[in-house]
Amino acid sequence: MTETEQTLSPTKIDSRILLLALSMFALGTDAFVVAGVLPVIAHEMGVTESLAGQLVTAFSLTYGIGAPVLAAMTGRWARNTVLLAALGAFCLFNIGSAIAPDYPTLLLTRILVGCSAAVFGPLAYVVGASLAPAEKRGQALAQVASGLTIATVLGSPLGTWVGEHFGWRLSFGLVALLGGIAFVMLLLFKLPKAAPTPVLSLGTRLAPIREPRLVLAFLPALFWNLGVFVVYTYIALLLRHNLNITDVSLFLLVYGLGPMLGNWICGIVIDRVGSTRPIFFFLAALLIVEPLLMLTTNSVPGAFATLFIWGLCIPMLFTPQQHRLLQLAPEHANVILALNNSTFYLGIAGGAALGGLTLRTVAITQLGWIGAACILLALVLFAFSVRLSKRTDQQAEPMQESMQREEVMIVPE
Repeated sequence: MTETEQTLSPTKIDSRILLLALSMFALGTDAFVVAGVLPVIAHEMGVTESLAGQLVTAFSLTYGIGAPVLAAMTGRWARNTVLLAALGAFCLFNIGSAIAPDYPTLLLTRILVGCSAAVFGPLAYVVGASLAPAEKRGQALAQVASGLTIATVLGSPLGTWVGEHFGWRLSFGLVALLGGIAFVMLLLFKLPKAAPTPVLSLGTRLAPIREPRLVLAFLPALFWNLGVFVVYTYIALLLRHNLNITDVSLFLLVYGLGPMLGNWICGIVIDRVGSTRPIFFFLAALLIVEPLLMLTTNSVPGAFATLFIWGLCIPMLFTPQQHRLLQLAPEHANVILALNNSTFYLGIAGGAALGGLTLRTVAITQLGWIGAACILLALVLFAFSVRLSKRTDQQAEPMQESMQREEVMIVPE
């Protein structure tokens, strides 16, 4: 019996999983809080809002590209050591963001935070699963992931509220404090020694993107995330412009309630109707919501309603996409989910960059049309992907039937 098995109760999930969830809460808060305090950062740093938005690009692009690369580079080191080192670095670099004297330094710290988050995030799920009995590993993964969900509901609004009332530097300080608490507690409670795991090379991790069918399956998610975050990154600017307010934290809280409900019902929806129809439906919903967001946010009730529906669409796309990818390539299960996560962060990075470039030539109230154009492209690409997958499956069926007939005809001598 391994040390991990000895420390586990057959009926209770290890409490250290909650510390990993707290760490993911800090990571999620860090990923989304910049959007809420972006106007404050731009004003204090003396840069434009579009340039301040590139702080989101720096973090997300580093995470999206760095996750598979850094996982391959650190794969031969002790898993628990890498996890704790990455969490410690995450806290230190966030302190660096809090005390950055100028914009270039702040941008550098966001890149470094992205690197540490890219190492820590995927490992948190692996370690969390190892801390639970086999029959409870699904619950363990859900508990770790709940940190990100709660960050959307509470972490981002709280960090925004702190930033707007006490300064944006304290928002990063809050993230560092939350991560630091989890770091110290994990040191005190000690993670059990992990059994050796096979090390995947970078080539193996990127193998799915060599298959055209899988590349076409990833592209819609890249564009719909780009379409969402070209607007979300600058949502504080939009709300301030349309409602003439300074505190947007309550509006971000309402937005966060959408993903919370979406996470709760998406599993039921997928089990009943599969993954394809929800993606089509909620892409069409986003295509309507994003332009409406520019108009309905002129009133508080309209802003609340549209933000909630907008937030609801996100998990109703992300989770069905995971389900669909697993159906397309079950042999690449672990790798393909990691690449899907990278696609999510690359979409955030691209959205922040595109939004920043767009704001140089158009008003903030026009961003919804740019987002809608990206989502329309995602919808078209998704239709092509579904059609290609069906055609591939139809071509594979006669071949499988032929192989089965040949097996039946073989008679041993």
